[in-house]
Amino acid sequence: MNIVVFGAGAVGGYFGGRLAAAGAPVTFLVRERRAQQLMTRELVIHSVHGDVTLKPRLVLTADAVESPDLVILAVKNYHLNVAMPDLGKLVAKGATILPLLNGVQHLETLVDAFGRDRVLGGACYIEARLSPEGDVVQTSPMQDITFGPLGAIEPGFLNEIQAWFQKAQIPSTLSEAIMVDMWLKYIFLASLSGITAAVRKPVGGVLEDPAARDLLHDLVQEIAEIALRTEPGLPAGIADAVLARFYTISGSMTSSMHRDLENGRPLEVESLQGALLNMARGQDIATPHLASIYAVLHPWRNGRPAIDEP
Repeated sequence: MNIVVFGAGAVGGYFGGRLAAAGAPVTFLVRERRAQQLMTRELVIHSVHGDVTLKPRLVLTADAVESPDLVILAVKNYHLNVAMPDLGKLVAKGATILPLLNGVQHLETLVDAFGRDRVLGGACYIEARLSPEGDVVQTSPMQDITFGPLGAIEPGFLNEIQAWFQKAQIPSTLSEAIMVDMWLKYIFLASLSGITAAVRKPVGGVLEDPAARDLLHDLVQEIAEIALRTEPGLPAGIADAVLARFYTISGSMTSSMHRDLENGRPLEVESLQGALLNMARGQDIATPHLASIYAVLHPWRNGRPAIDEP
């Protein structure tokens, strides 16, 4: 199976690097700046599951890829439109896309363009970032992937994907209800990213403060209500289950949105919290706490200028 990892940031670099280290034929499709960084330094992963250093196979455009079978799409949501032309070329060459983007909105874009039989549903749980040198730093036990078909996908193809994940020691689940699984992650992630970025503290700092903790509880309840109206396969007690998870994860855990905010990078606030607000308006669901989180983060959606304006 020829695997193309589209994007070699924290998520793509980690999972693609693990697959390549396990012997999978992996090609990274990256932008020129990232390619130069990886050619100079190689792909370096610092992880609680063991470090990896390898020389990645790199291309700058889809034209340079031959016979792709699987594309692991690991870009930010706000880069998806720019990626679509290259994704189209890869699909035309025979590839199926496994997106590991946050939220669910991107699936509509991909399915509309390529069809349900060429796009998988996918979700990953991982706490990872890029160091200033461009190394992948993975800092918690979580490194899980859940994926599954949206349309007619050959079972043998799905089993081969899972076999490679297993060989790379990446915990994976081949789901028969992938949209339910994606929404489970979406509820947690939209809550985690919104509260940690708004409060500028990791989970422990949120839970230690009574006002911030109450805001988290209200936020989860609102997002869960949107989810239950949108995806009927979700269990009725999902809000309580998501809240319970916040009390079991490490207090040092935070979100990539929190880190992006601190480092002046663009935020995925439109595709996470903004998309949920649009769903809520369409279903006449009151979401005052979600709207407040969105409003607090919205001015920073495009990142911070290199020199702050007066």
